[in-house]
Amino acid sequence: MGDVVDLKPREEPPATDFWFAQLDLRLGRIETVITRLARQVWLVMCAVLALTLATLVSQIAG
Repeated sequence: MGDVVDLKPREEPPATDFWFAQLDLRLGRIETVITRLARQVWLVMCAVLALTLATLVSQIAG
């Protein structure tokens, strides 16, 4: 009854590594989508600015 039990510290199961890998993959995809969206917004803004300037120049010249 007086046996001594040696308890080892618990290590994280390998399933958490898989979970973190999946999370990193999804966050990477989200970052890619946000970067692509930001580029598209800048492209639209530049196009609108160019059209506005072209219209303004044609109004002043014409």
